[in-house]
Order: sequence, then C-alpha cells, then structure tokens
Amino acid sequence: MRLLLALLLTLAASAEVPPLLQPGAAAGAAGFWEIAALRFDRLQRDPALPKAQRAEVAIRLAEAWIHTERSVSALSLLRESFVASHPEAYFWKAQALAATGRFADAVAALAPAVESATAAHRAEALFTRASLQLALAQPAAALLTLQSLDGSAAPGIAAQARLRRAEILLDEGDAQAARAALPAAVAPADRPQAALLTARLLIAEGQPDAAITEFTALLDQPEGQSPARHHAAAIGLADALAAKGSPAAAADSLIAFIKDHADSGRLGPLFARLLQWLPETAAADPILAQFTQWIPPPLPPPDTLCPTTTNAAIAAWPVPIENSDLAAHALDALATGLRRLKTPVAEAEARSLLTRLRLDYPEHPLAARALLQTGRWRLAQGQTARALAVLDSAQETANAPALKGEAMFLKAQAAFAQGQFQPAAELFEAAAKSLATRSADTARLNAAIAHLRGGDLVTIAAERSEMSPSTLVDLELEQALAATPAAAAKTALEAFLTSHPEHPRHPEARLAVMEAALAVAPPDLATARAQGAALAALEPAPETLSAARFALAKLRLADLSAAPKDTIAAARAFLETFPTDPAAPDVTLLLGRNLFQAGDYNPARMTLEKLAATDPSPPRAQVAWLLAARAAALVPSPQSREEAVVLFDHAIASKAPLAAIASLEKARLLIDLNRFAEASTFLRRWYDGLAKDDSLRLPAGFLLGEAITLAAGDDPKNLAEALAVYQKLRVHPKIDPAAVHRLEFLCGQTLEQLPNPKDPTTKRLAEALEAYYSVLEAAEKTPPAEWDWFERCGFRALELYEAAHRWQSAIAIAKKIAACNGPRAAEAANRARILQLKHMVWED
Repeated sequence: MRLLLALLLTLAASAEVPPLLQPGAAAGAAGFWEIAALRFDRLQRDPALPKAQRAEVAIRLAEAWIHTERSVSALSLLRESFVASHPEAYFWKAQALAATGRFADAVAALAPAVESATAAHRAEALFTRASLQLALAQPAAALLTLQSLDGSAAPGIAAQARLRRAEILLDEGDAQAARAALPAAVAPADRPQAALLTARLLIAEGQPDAAITEFTALLDQPEGQSPARHHAAAIGLADALAAKGSPAAAADSLIAFIKDHADSGRLGPLFARLLQWLPETAAADPILAQFTQWIPPPLPPPDTLCPTTTNAAIAAWPVPIENSDLAAHALDALATGLRRLKTPVAEAEARSLLTRLRLDYPEHPLAARALLQTGRWRLAQGQTARALAVLDSAQETANAPALKGEAMFLKAQAAFAQGQFQPAAELFEAAAKSLATRSADTARLNAAIAHLRGGDLVTIAAERSEMSPSTLVDLELEQALAATPAAAAKTALEAFLTSHPEHPRHPEARLAVMEAALAVAPPDLATARAQGAALAALEPAPETLSAARFALAKLRLADLSAAPKDTIAAARAFLETFPTDPAAPDVTLLLGRNLFQAGDYNPARMTLEKLAATDPSPPRAQVAWLLAARAAALVPSPQSREEAVVLFDHAIASKAPLAAIASLEKARLLIDLNRFAEASTFLRRWYDGLAKDDSLRLPAGFLLGEAITLAAGDDPKNLAEALAVYQKLRVHPKIDPAAVHRLEFLCGQTLEQLPNPKDPTTKRLAEALEAYYSVLEAAEKTPPAEWDWFERCGFRALELYEAAHRWQSAIAIAKKIAACNGPRAAEAANRARILQLKHMVWED
C-alpha cells in the first residue's frame, strides 16, 4: 500500500497571498522548497514581522520543512503556542508525524478533520488518515474515516472516498459490501480506478467473462491511468483468464504485456504471477521457455587473457553489461522455476542462473538477494558447509542491514539444526540487531529458545529401546520442544497436545506452542492468543508453568499485536514481578521502545537512560542510549533537546555497531538546533577519520557540507570548503546514481554563491550550470536512478537560463526534462511551449 501524504501547495493555490509571503510562496510553487524554507525562516526571524502574520509565516515554514525532510523541525515549530491555534496547524503536524514514521500519532492528530466539517484541508486530511490507518493494519478504522466524506459538498470527493472504501472492502474479501460501496457516478479522472474495481469485483463474484471484457478495455485504453493501475489491469486480466479455467491463456496474456512494457520497472508482481502457474514437475514448460528467451546470451569467451572491446589500455578492464530489469527478473524467475523440479541438474542450473544475475546485473535489487537464496537452497539440500560459506559471503558483501540479518538468521538455523545451541543463540542475537522490529523480536526469541534447548537429548534418543511407554511420551514432548524451526516446533507441539490432552506437562506444551506461534514468520497471533487464554483459565496455575516465561510470552504477544498500551502495562508488571529475571534487560528495552512509539518521550527517556547506564551488554546499552537520545530530542523543550546531544555522545562512545547511526543523528540534531559551527567541527573530525572508501563518508559528507554551508553565510572561504567536500564525494567508489544527482545539485547551489575568481563581482554560474546539466546529459544514456534531485537540477538550470534571458537554452533544458518522462515531465513540456510562444523561438 502506498501511503498518501497530502502535501498541498497552499500558497501557490491561493489568489490572495500577503505581499510579505510572496517570495517564499513563489519558491514553493516552483518546487524549490529549500529556497522557500530559507525565505520563510528569514521572514519568521525578522523582528519587523507584524504579529498578526507570525502564525501564517510559521505554517508556511513548517510546510516547507516537511517538503525538505525536516519534519522534526516542523513538529517543534508547530508546537509553539502562537502557531498551535492556526486552523492548518493540525494538518501539517499530522503530515510531519507521518513523515517521521509515527503513523499512530499522525492518525490521532488528524482527528479534527473527522470531528469538524469545516476543518482546513478536510478532504486531504481524511484521505491521509485512512491511508495511515491501513498502514497500521486498521482497515475497519480506515473505512469509518472515509465514511466521514460521504456528505462532502464536492461530489468528486465523496465519489473518491467511496471508491477507496470499495477497494478496502474488496481487499478484505467482502465483495458484496464493496459492490454496495461503489459510487453511482465518478469524475472522468476516477473512471479508470472505478473500472478496475468493477473488473476485480466481477472475478470475486464468479463472472470471469465479464471481468475479461472490463480488464481488456482498461488495457486497450491506457490514457488517464497510472502505470501501477495499468499493470494491475494486466494482472487482473490474467487472473480472470485463470479463473475461467485457462491458465495457459492467462500466462500468455502476462507474457505479451511484459514484452510490451519491458522497461516499466514494475515487473516483479507480473513474474510472481507467472511462477504461480508453473506446473510442479514439468521441465518443458512454455513459461520457462519464455523466461529463457528474455535472458540475453552470455558474452562469448575471450580470445585473450582479458576480454577487450578496443585496443586501448583501458580495454583490459571488464566489460560492463547494460542493466536490464527484464533480464534480471527472467534470470531470477527461471532459477526459481527450475529449482522446483528438485533434480540435481535443475538445481545446479538454478544456482548458476543466480550467479549470473549477481555478476551481470550487480546493481539490480534482485542481485542483492541472490546469494541469500543460494545459501537457503544449499541448506535445504543438506549441504551445510557450502551453505555456510555462501551465507558468510552474503553477510560480508550485503549493503542492507536486513540482508545481513537474514544471512545470520539462516546461519543460526543451521547451527541450531546441528545442535550447536550456543553459537546458534549468538547468531540469532546478532541477526536481531540488523533485522526490522518484528523480525528482530523473532530472532531474539529464537535465541532464547536456543539457550533453553542446550540439554543433551541425543543420548536420550539413543536409549529409546530401553524406555517405558510413559517415558517415551515424555521424550516425544522433549523432541517437540526441541524441534526447529519454530513452525516445525508449533506443528509438533500441537500434535502432542492432540494425542495427549491430559498429560501432566500440557501447560508447558501450551506455553511452548504460544512461544512458537510468536516465533514463526509472520507470527501466528491467533494461535498465541488462544493458547494464552487457555493457560490463563487454569486455576490455580500449575507448578509446571513458568510464570516468568508465561508473562514474557504475553508481553511479546502484546508487542507483536501493535498494542503499545497493553505492552507497556505488561512490561511494567513483568519488571515488578520478576526484577532479576535474565530477560529483564530486554523487557526494559522493550518498555522504553513502546513508550517511545506511544509518544511518551519523557518516561521513555528515563527508562532507557537508566537501562543504558547499568546494562553490562554494550550492544543493548547502545540501543538504549540511542533511543533515549531520540526521545529527548523529541521532547518539546530546548533543554531536553540540548541534553539529547549528550545522550547521543554516550551512544557514540560505545564500540557497538550503532555508533555511526548515533553520529549521524547527533549531527542532524546539531544542525536542527542551529549549532552549525559545532556540527561542522564534529562532522569534520569524524569525516576525516573515515577511510576513503567507507560508505559512511557519503551521509557524513552530505551533513558536513550542509553544516558548513549553513555556518558560512556569505563567507566564500567556508563555501569553498563545502564545495570541496561535495567534489570529493563525487569520486567516492560506493556512490550510487541517486547520490550523484544530489551531489551535482548541491555543487551547483554552492557554486551559485561563490564569486568568480576571474571576476569577483560575478558568481560561478557557468560552473553551476555545468553541474546541473551533467545530470540531464547522463540521462540521455541511462534512465535517471531517481527523480527528485534529477528534476531539481533540471529546473534549476532552466531557471538560471530564464534569468539570463537565454530563451533557446531554457527551451532546450525544458525539453530534456520532459523527454525523460519523470513526475514533472508535463510541467517541463508546458514550460517549453510557453517560452516558445512568449519569445517567438521556433525550431527550423
């Protein structure tokens, strides 16, 4: 689900912008939000600003900061008393909260739009609120929010809300309610969405022929549809054909669509559908044959030691292969399709395809997971030694922490399967530090299970023939308790309870089922709740039931259920009842995290700071310091934000892996506190100590350049230093194309402010234009890696040429932007037409 953040160009849309606000409004309307923020910030600090306009300026500044990813600063400003009562304050506060990932708080902040029909930006607020509730897995709440728009005076808004409700109801499996929710009439712009929903409903209602007609019409008329909706129509048509009993025709329709949209960048779901329709055993299948056709032939073997394309010395370097989304997906899908055959030849070929994917398309997202998949397959085949070697490589080379975490998790499972419980526990704990919250909790729970399963069961298994029947039943329970992974343990334990419902240790087995249900991915919360309720109903509590383990399981259940209030209460109860339990430090960290997520920043900070100061575990202490610092930074008081800097220093002082993150966040806070000189000194020392090829030099360098620039004012010497930082980052070996666009923009911005050494009365505008233009020039060979900084460069170059009255150059720039078909392509094309008409500039 894509989250809707309704960021409005409110001033640009207004016909009555106060004169004082017009410079900032113009910059915002043109998309130059950094400039708008600077202008509104300067205006806000001006002592001559009329008191009556202070709140309006603050609102516009908050809006600009949200656009420029300074949502924390926006939140701090919106809490000020003079702006909090502004009609728009609630709306922008919610947008800032959502931008910082605090979805639940953003939902609460948007409540005025539900309560009042006259709330500012009400429709946008309610659509945003519903999207946030869906992101929080609250579809019923989202439906109620959208229902508030039924009485909207604007028919188009009411229709859009009904369409959104119908989509949610259909996703929830209630086709009848979805049909009833569809509006009777929609605006022309909403007709493709209504048609797509209608077609999906027809499949759910068992009318595939009618659905095929609807989907075909959508595919034949792409005008007015987003690429995502057009692709959804292609998948819908295939689903309708499959529902009609024609899987071959369904596959053919998707294959034809992929051929026509090979460069769409949205091929993943299409390939996933094709893989669903592969037969289980057939090696000769049309879908596999098509995957093969989409894979380009490998490069021929070289005639010499090094393959070359020219006679120049540089030709000794490896020849890069042009990136292809289609070929990368085809390699991955063909490997997956062959793997299902489970023959030695097919499995070897599947691994070879994944190796080629990594070598030929190293920048593609699928390449990052290829090593991980290879290791997983090796484990499934029982080739543990080879699997561990592959997973070691995946862990060492992965850039994303989540991939490192998954590699360690698989290694831990292998160690657990081999009975190496202590190494398995250590690996699970290490994986937890790199995985996302819920996966990390699963890894930590697996680590706890590994510690508990350290008993010697092998000897008992060897003596089965000498055991009595009752002892064999106990052994069955022990084997179920020791089973791995968690899904297998859950299945074995449920089977034990079914076979031996009156066994004296059934409470222990129920607790283990509850723990296993929480450990599977995704967690089986329904089973965990059922077992927890059954255990809670036992009166009195049996001696075989560990009260601490049961309390910990209930705590984890509350945490995984995304119930912060229940989690906080359970954590506090656990710590009061079991203060010396080995899990107490983890429970304290969980308590602090949930207080933080609930917005109780002061209690969160005190809890986490106390844990960090007393915890002997450096990694956990560092996490606590870091969260405590974040909490202090979000407390709306200058003193707390200043104290947050000290807390970040504690996190940085630890030798644990999060020191770099703490350093980046401290620097960001110093900049937000306008302590630019201190931020520059801190970042300069850290930046200079990093290795030349350290990937951290990129984020640290961006912050350093920002701090120097903000501290510089008009000082050419400091601006030149900032420019030198950006120019060094240009040649960083690990820089990605998106970062290149950002660097060129920052270089251009800095050059615009620097005096020309040959003529100090002028600025280095030509060099700035070259920086901006280099981004557009590169796009002629390779599609842009991202749009934000790319289009900023293009439109800034356009603005400079317009300012210089160089109309032909401005028109050429606008056309280059439009030719790339980015988000602002239509705007650029329109600018080119206007300039041609206004200045009578025509091509020969």
